[in-house]
Amino acid sequence: RVSAEVGLLARVERSHFSPCAQKLIDKTKMLSNRTPSKKSHDSGFSLLELLLAMAITLVMMTAASTLLATSLRIRTRENLRSNALSAAQRALNIMSREIGNSGYGLTDNGIVILDSDATSVRIRANLDNGPDLGQRDEDVRFIFQAANNAIVRFDNNPDPNGTTVVLASNISGLTFTYMTTAGFPATPATA
Repeated sequence: RVSAEVGLLARVERSHFSPCAQKLIDKTKMLSNRTPSKKSHDSGFSLLELLLAMAITLVMMTAASTLLATSLRIRTRENLRSNALSAAQRALNIMSREIGNSGYGLTDNGIVILDSDATSVRIRANLDNGPDLGQRDEDVRFIFQAANNAIVRFDNNPDPNGTTVVLASNISGLTFTYMTTAGFPATPATA
């Protein structure tokens, strides 16, 4: 109320008041300038508000980091799957090409049925039309090694101990099925 009165008194010309009244008006103005404003109490955040903001930020950061970690795990898993699938496709491509060439220059189909089973196949081909099958890539065996989860190509020639090449790794299973031309399962007698 004092500041409102001072505002009203300030509008009235000072010459209408006595010197005593003018001194009173000046003192009232000085007092009104000294009163603290409410703005100084309202500035900034309280400790409770800061703690609440930090807790919310922590929850959001935890959720974001969990999401990031999960996506990185999924990416790694899918990369391994993709690599295994690509390796298996390359191995099957090599195997189908060499099995398709088996029997070349021979009187039979080139599959050595007595040395083949559900996890391996041995094929032969006379690729150079020579007198024997002693050249490289003419006597090959493809083996699925369950202990190593790998498909391996074993070439019996030219090294006496053979040459082994891993075609694909991280393979969970491979089964060879031998069929006759009529579509029935092959046996050593029908092969």
